[in-house]
Amino acid sequence: MSTNAVHFGDKHVVVVGAGIAGLATAHHLLKQPNPPRVTIVESNDRVGGVIHASPFAGLHSVDESADAFLTRTPAAMSLAADVGLDHQLTSPARSHAYIWSNGIHPIPHNMVLGVPGSLSSIWQTPVLSIPGKMRASLEQLIPSPVGRGHDNMGKAIRSRFGAQVLERLVDPLVGSIYATDTDHFSVQGMPQVAELLAQRGSLTRASHRAIQRRTEGGPIFATPLGGMSALTSAVHHSIVERGCEVLLSSPVNEISRNGKSYVLNCGASSFDADAIVLATPAKHTAPFMQTLDADIAAQFAHVEHASVVMIALTVPRSQWPQHLTGTGYLVPKPMQTAVTAVSFGSNKWAHWQTKDNDMILRVSLGRDGMPMHHLDDERLLALALADLQWHLGIEVQPTHVRLTRWVESFPQYRPGHSERIDWLERTLGAVAPGIAIAGASYRGIGIPACIASAQHAASQTLNALGS
Repeated sequence: MSTNAVHFGDKHVVVVGAGIAGLATAHHLLKQPNPPRVTIVESNDRVGGVIHASPFAGLHSVDESADAFLTRTPAAMSLAADVGLDHQLTSPARSHAYIWSNGIHPIPHNMVLGVPGSLSSIWQTPVLSIPGKMRASLEQLIPSPVGRGHDNMGKAIRSRFGAQVLERLVDPLVGSIYATDTDHFSVQGMPQVAELLAQRGSLTRASHRAIQRRTEGGPIFATPLGGMSALTSAVHHSIVERGCEVLLSSPVNEISRNGKSYVLNCGASSFDADAIVLATPAKHTAPFMQTLDADIAAQFAHVEHASVVMIALTVPRSQWPQHLTGTGYLVPKPMQTAVTAVSFGSNKWAHWQTKDNDMILRVSLGRDGMPMHHLDDERLLALALADLQWHLGIEVQPTHVRLTRWVESFPQYRPGHSERIDWLERTLGAVAPGIAIAGASYRGIGIPACIASAQHAASQTLNALGS
C-alpha cells in the first residue's frame, strides 16, 4: 500500500522502541481503517532490537541472536504472512539435540521442557544417575500440593523430582531460552511448565497428557531464509509504506504530561502524542518515566536483565566429529564454566553451508548469575575454545570468528513477576491513561510472545484513543 492511500485519523501514537515488539505494534495500528498517525522513536541506529544478523563466513546473513521462532503460537506466523514472508520460511533440517553431562547424550524424548512424561524417559537417559532416577521416579507418589502454591520454578521442580531433573534437564532447556537460572525464575514465566503445575496430581502424568495432546502439525520452528532480521526488515518496510515515520538514533530522555496528551523529549526534538506504547526493555524504560511517575519508574527498574555473549565460528569439516549429526547441545548449570549452549548451525540449517563446507557453530556464553560480557574478546574466545575441547574432544581452530555482546538484553522473570506487571498496568491505566507496554520484559519472552504483546498493546491504544 502506498502512503498516499492511507487516510490517517487526527490522533498521534508514538511507539518507543523499534525492536520486533515496537514494529509489530505499529503494524497492527496501521492495519486499522482510518488509523492514527504513528511515529517510532528508537535509540539505536538500526531497527530490530535484539534480532540482528550480519554476513559471516561468506554467507549473506547469519543470525547474531535468535535464529528461529515457534510456529505453534500463531502470532509470528501471522505477522510473517502479513508482510509476505510466509512462502520464504524454512525449518531446521534436523530435530535431535544433546545435553552435555560428562559426555554428549541425546535429550530424552517424552518430556515437556525437561519435565518427564513417563518412567521410561527417566530411566533410559544416561544424563541422570541411578539415585537421581530413583528420586525422580517417586514423583508420582508425592502429594499433589508439594511444589505448588508458590512461583519459583526451581523450587517447584526440585521438590517434585529432585535436584537432578531440575539441574540436568529442566534448567538447561529453560535456561538456554531465557539465559536464566531457574532457581530464581518465575513459574509463570514459562507457560508450558505453569500449565503442568496448574493441574492436580502427578506432574509426570500432566506432562504425559500434554505430550499426547500434541498434534503433528508440521515443524515446531521456522525462520525466513534470509534470517530473523528479514522479518524485522519486512515489517519495517511495510509500516514505512503505510506512512509510519521511524526515527533512529533518537533516545527518549523524558515523558511528561500536557493536559490529556503527552510530550516525549528526545534531546533536540520533542513529540506530542495522544497515546504511547513503550516497547523497550523495562530497565531502560525506567529513567525516562521518572518525571511522569516515580513509583511507575521504580517498578520498571525492578525488572532485572541478564547479558549473553554469542560467538559464531567456523570449524573445518576435517576437524568435525562425524557422529555429531544433531543441532547442538546444552550444558547443565552445575557443569558450566563459560559456555551454556552450542548450536551446530550448518547441521541445523540447510542454507548455512559455506563455500568451504565448514561447520558454523554459534556458542553462547553467560547467563543470569554468570556474566561474561565484561571480559575482552580474546579471553572470551579462549574460554569458548577451551570448553569446546572439553565437551567435544577436539581442538577447534576456527577459520572465521564473530563475537556479539547482548548486554542486559534478556529480562529475568523473578518469582512474583506477573503480579508486579499487573500492578504496573493498573497504575499506568490510572496515572497515565493512553500509555501501554509491549515486549519481552512484561508478559512473555520469545518472538511470538513479543508480537502477541504488541497486538494487545495496539488494541489497548486504539481503545484509549476511541474513549
